[in-house]
Amino acid sequence: MSGKNPEKHTDSKSRGTDAAASRTNESAVGLSRRQVLAAGAGTSIAGLAGCIGGSGSGGGTLTVSVFGGAFKDVLDAELFEPFEEETGIAVESEAQGGTAEVIPQLEGAVRAGDAPVDLLISTVPGVFRGVNSDLWHRWDGSEFENTQYVSDDLLTYDDDDLVGVGSMGWFINLVHNTEEMDGPLTSWNALWDSQYEGQLGMLTPAVSGYLPDIAAAVRFGDQSMLETEEGIREVFDELTGIVPQSGLWYTNEANFQSRLADGEVPAGMLYHDITRVLKLDQGAPVESTFPEKGGVLGSGRWVAPRTTDLVEEAKEFVEYAVKPETQDRITETLFTVPTLERQHSSLDDEAYVKAAGPGLDEAIIPNFELYVEEEELMNELWNELIVEDQ
Repeated sequence: MSGKNPEKHTDSKSRGTDAAASRTNESAVGLSRRQVLAAGAGTSIAGLAGCIGGSGSGGGTLTVSVFGGAFKDVLDAELFEPFEEETGIAVESEAQGGTAEVIPQLEGAVRAGDAPVDLLISTVPGVFRGVNSDLWHRWDGSEFENTQYVSDDLLTYDDDDLVGVGSMGWFINLVHNTEEMDGPLTSWNALWDSQYEGQLGMLTPAVSGYLPDIAAAVRFGDQSMLETEEGIREVFDELTGIVPQSGLWYTNEANFQSRLADGEVPAGMLYHDITRVLKLDQGAPVESTFPEKGGVLGSGRWVAPRTTDLVEEAKEFVEYAVKPETQDRITETLFTVPTLERQHSSLDDEAYVKAAGPGLDEAIIPNFELYVEEEELMNELWNELIVEDQ
């Protein structure tokens, strides 16, 4: 692959804000795929909030924090247990949620010399905030062997230090309960459609589900309008139209999973991978649909707090997690998008379609830098125009 451009952290005074909120509080793939995933860091650290104050390095057991619900269940079976069997290193998995909630707590714990976890999945904006707060262990990239299989675009560096290694990619799609709805929601315009008043589950705050990018792409046909304050305000005015359709605002995806499955909240926006797991493994009457303008694409990074005592064990885990056979196995069972260069994967095109639908070139790619640099304005408008009307 030519033209690789490893992610570099660039200093930004606003990176220290809660820029990348959660994945998990209510009220045909080639170069372009890699570039898309490098930009797409769609979510970050929930249970971590619950385990703050503990020690992730207790008793030699590697504590690893990942998104909760069905996502964690699959990784327990397909990643953590096989890793323990192969290496003999004990792993304790913790459910995690959003950066907006967890990163501030993690900052406090690390400053106190604590390690609430040894390793976690973070979105790229979350990684950047952690760099600014001096949260992460810094690796010499030459320490790893299996990162050779990962696109350089999915390795996050600060100066010459490797701070994040690509974990997997994911889509936010439109979903519905097949027993409660007559048919699928096929366009993001459904979020503005009054026939769904009070029926839809939606991610909050703005940075969780990237609704400003969805609105800009679908309602205006121009995501670049978010590059100006005037454009941002225009998009948020448009977003007020989705409020009546919301039956649930959620940051913890498990809260929507159960309500979707039992039909209490019969449709909305949710992760494609989780929805397929709910359907295939748990028999839930749910379906994920790639919208006409594309699903929202993101990806995560493995990062280690600098206070962990289990640096070597964390490195060995990352090595295992990015092996081609591990990445392929996770894609086959969790339907996330692997971080491998395509030539290193043994998956056939059918398996990729199950994870990526019509293709990553069709995806909506949020401007993640925008959510970091304009976080204060985004939060102000979200609270004023969306939250207060809920």
